[in-house]
Amino acid sequence: MKKYLALFIGMLFVLGFAATAFAIHAEIPSETQAVVAKGATQITLGGEIRVRGEFRDNNSDFNNDKADRGAAWEQRVRFSVEAKVTPNTIGMIQLESGNSDTSDNVTWGTYEANGATGLYKVGNAKHGDVRILQAWIQHSGSGLLGVPALLKIGHMPIKLGWGLFLDHTKFGDDALLLGVDPIKNMHIIAHTIKFKEGVVYSNDDATAYGLIFAYDFDKNTNFSADVTYVDHQKFAGTGPIWSDLHLYNFGFRGAATVANFGIKADVEIQTGKVKNATDIDLSGWAVMAGISYKIAPVKLSADFAMGSGDDNPNDTKVKTFITTLGKNQNYTYVYEYRTATAGTRDVSGGLANTMYVKIGANADLAKDLNADLNLYYLRASKKMYGALPTTATATDSKNIGIEVDAKITYTIDKNLQYWVEGGYLFAGNYWKVVTAGKNPDDAYAIRHGIQLNF
Repeated sequence: MKKYLALFIGMLFVLGFAATAFAIHAEIPSETQAVVAKGATQITLGGEIRVRGEFRDNNSDFNNDKADRGAAWEQRVRFSVEAKVTPNTIGMIQLESGNSDTSDNVTWGTYEANGATGLYKVGNAKHGDVRILQAWIQHSGSGLLGVPALLKIGHMPIKLGWGLFLDHTKFGDDALLLGVDPIKNMHIIAHTIKFKEGVVYSNDDATAYGLIFAYDFDKNTNFSADVTYVDHQKFAGTGPIWSDLHLYNFGFRGAATVANFGIKADVEIQTGKVKNATDIDLSGWAVMAGISYKIAPVKLSADFAMGSGDDNPNDTKVKTFITTLGKNQNYTYVYEYRTATAGTRDVSGGLANTMYVKIGANADLAKDLNADLNLYYLRASKKMYGALPTTATATDSKNIGIEVDAKITYTIDKNLQYWVEGGYLFAGNYWKVVTAGKNPDDAYAIRHGIQLNF
């Protein structure tokens, strides 16, 4: 274990500090400029090119005796056009690379066909498809009821609060938002989000309806609350037996900053039913609280978060906190981002059946060099692996393990960054459910990348 940890830390810091080899600064480009089109419409063009390479081991089987390691390079391309027609009306179109509706990266060398000729007919192929990531219209002004109001419609990133329950910022959803500010610093937004429209059956669609309330007491203190209702007809089932999902999520959040001290909190409560021959009650919850203190150039933080889990998947209740997220790193790099998490048996499961305590530090080591270090203590809320009757398995331990995550970022030039990041999970006995009783081996992953924004 010590050998692998030393190897991981060595790779992380050698690659990270090797970034200084790029410290040959070119001429700084001018600021991004808008292009003025006919009729005084202001057009702003933007884009991004990102290339990353990653190595990981034991992320799925926690067993050094089996082949569970791999390395690959991947690339993402984005291009955006923002049209500011008037100070009150904006349109946005953003395109992104990917080989499907649910991918943004193209793994190097994975082409549908090879365009090379000669005796070695490999490679020489175009690089992925381009899909619409965002396409929306937004109008804001005081024309409605004489108070500031908002209309936003189209395909857009969606996130509620800190994203414990819903975070669809990776690819976005089709949505309609209507907002109003009845008094200064108070915001009320009603929304409807279309997750799925019936294809196989005329009524197997999924829609979310919600109301968001937010109030800024001052520039450093705020409170927000929201309620979201998810109505998914024919949510799951086969043949004549189908289930309808009716889920309510209530969120309450607050944050404040006093001098260099910050505090935040989030409470999510769920209720509802999965209706079929035997109704299943939903009763998940999640909590999160954090504090931070900044002593320039260092920012220290401590967080606690926990999502409910199930202890008996065969009863008529699902107590696990239900999450709907993108495949992002929501907290830990290995456990949550790369392994099949406790409550979902899938990557990026969020807080479903998971508790963590985090201690972190972020510091500017030099003018263009930033380091981020986090230590996590991880446990399952209940001794289950998965939440649904078809996937849940009993475990002997709640001990997921201790994880160390680190990231070093170097700004090579204006809008050009290179970074090295990764995590090492000292696997606990919870993972014996994966290794069939064998003592689990540690899991780790390390990735470096370079990104240009323009």
